[in-house]
Amino acid sequence: MIKKISPNSEIVDITHHIKKFSARMAMHILERVVDDFPKNTVFLCVVDYGVGTERKPIAFETENELKFVGPDNGIFTLILKKHGLKNAVSLENEKYFYRNPPSDTFHGRDIFAPVAAHLDSGVGIEEFGRSLSSLKVLNVEEARIVGDRIEGEVAFTDHFGNIETNIPFDMVEVLMEGKTDKLKLEIPANGRSFELSVLKTYAYARRDEIILHRDSSGYVEIAMNMRSAEEYMDLHGGEKVVLKR
Repeated sequence: MIKKISPNSEIVDITHHIKKFSARMAMHILERVVDDFPKNTVFLCVVDYGVGTERKPIAFETENELKFVGPDNGIFTLILKKHGLKNAVSLENEKYFYRNPPSDTFHGRDIFAPVAAHLDSGVGIEEFGRSLSSLKVLNVEEARIVGDRIEGEVAFTDHFGNIETNIPFDMVEVLMEGKTDKLKLEIPANGRSFELSVLKTYAYARRDEIILHRDSSGYVEIAMNMRSAEEYMDLHGGEKVVLKR
């Protein structure tokens, strides 16, 4: 659909591995990738379990000149927090839809992709509909250091079973103070705990050893060498976690 409307648009496929219905996982993935793209990039983001309902289809621009198109269901929470909202609109101008009326269940094809293509080809964001002063956001608790512990949460897991958290690795360095290469992970919801080796990467670990390391985005990742930490630790996304020395 994008190529049909804007043949010269360059399309980069970030991922098709967002877990079904998980706006929260999409929120974290977006926050981690946007800074790797140039200004004026248009991000088409469709995790839309409310398709066809009263949730708004939207487009908006951030203060740092990135553009986003998708459903107003919270997937842009961390983008808005990190980069600020410059302007936003509700997608209502049927002139820019692929089908009129659009399908009740396929807004990705009939609304979002066409709008993204028109944005990329130079149409001003104000052309697509009424201005919005705010967008829906999800409840987010930032990681924090409390005394001798770090409190955070599981952001998402990947297809290797690695566990991504919302804890900046810099917090781990503050907690460790260079005094240990082991940390304890506690899961308040079920009382389980695990010992983690703090290593640079997977291959330094023994087979099945649980490790903690800095991921490619600067956050704490929990993993096992050649095994799924997600399955072994029964963590899948959203769980509160505590790190202790």
